[in-house]
Amino acid sequence: MSRRQPSGLRTRLRIVGLGAVLLAFDAAFVAAVYVLAHVALALLPLVGYQFEIMTWALSFNLVPLEPVLLVGTPLVLLVQSVFGYRLTLREAREYDIGPDTELKNILLADRSADETDDEPEETVVAAPTLADRVARLAQTADVTVPDVRVLDVETPNSYVASRPGKRTLFLTAGLLEALEDEELDAVIGHELAHLNNGDAFVMTAAAFLPTVSGRFLDGLAGALRRSWIARKLFDIDGPDDSNLSNLEIPLLLFTPVAVLTVGPLYLAGTATYRLLSRIREYAADAGGVAISGSPAALASALETLTADPRPETDLRMAETGVRELCVLPYAMSETDEGVPDDRLGRLRRRCDWLCSRVLPGSHPDPDERIAALRDRQAEIEG
Repeated sequence: MSRRQPSGLRTRLRIVGLGAVLLAFDAAFVAAVYVLAHVALALLPLVGYQFEIMTWALSFNLVPLEPVLLVGTPLVLLVQSVFGYRLTLREAREYDIGPDTELKNILLADRSADETDDEPEETVVAAPTLADRVARLAQTADVTVPDVRVLDVETPNSYVASRPGKRTLFLTAGLLEALEDEELDAVIGHELAHLNNGDAFVMTAAAFLPTVSGRFLDGLAGALRRSWIARKLFDIDGPDDSNLSNLEIPLLLFTPVAVLTVGPLYLAGTATYRLLSRIREYAADAGGVAISGSPAALASALETLTADPRPETDLRMAETGVRELCVLPYAMSETDEGVPDDRLGRLRRRCDWLCSRVLPGSHPDPDERIAALRDRQAEIEG
């Protein structure tokens, strides 16, 4: 085995360790909701100016924390397994062009047609369909054949999402166009290996916490833009006719508590999620090679996908949750598009920049993965 590739035992131990950390974050998430619920309840009397309730709510004696953790943590795990999968599918829904389209049949048609000057006819369906290709490789991998969805996205990429009883493989149109047959088989084998290893389910569930906490912070920023007081105090752009009436003061008092509570949880959850994503890639590369039969084909696919810069105009499906699932992390990345150039927007961009510097990368360096695969090919040929 190449020295560049971590051992299987070490990889499994790291996944188990990070899984335990994610469980701890679930408990922390429940505790954060517990705290914020009490703070919100304490601030609610400000709407009706009933101040006698405030001290009682802030005593945190409404419900003891211990039973909330005991009941809430397993509940969060259940919600993760179901809604983590749904959130992932929701990200792709807008660009889904379905499992049976002319585009797919044309893209997977016999590529010998590319060697002639004749354009392929739109009625070409004799070549194996994508579903046939996935079914053949799934049989080799001895895994249940997943649902197959093609996304109308120019950037070449792929990923799988999973929950008990449901698995979906996503491939972009750009990927189908970019890869030769053996390369495409190797990438699909890589994704099927994620299903076979069980980490597709772990990652899909793990995406829930950073996704929900990130969206909560975005929603809080949106609420501040509707606050007349916040716009005046902090020079924030927002609709001139918008105000929250009696909710203005509670919102301004609630925001710093929410940011200090949810912000660290988002950063820690995202860091652990990305580390999980990072360490699973070598195992999926090895599993993909076992399924497709060619380390060189997967190495060639990674070289093809990293040879050209990603299209600047196709930065969709960008939020945390999908990017970490992809075979390559930067084909669908974050963009500042739509962030206003005011104090809040500039703070958002600074935070994004800081996160990009502080948080770990979600994937190993492609060159290291390619080198490991080339070493494996040399071992086979030697």
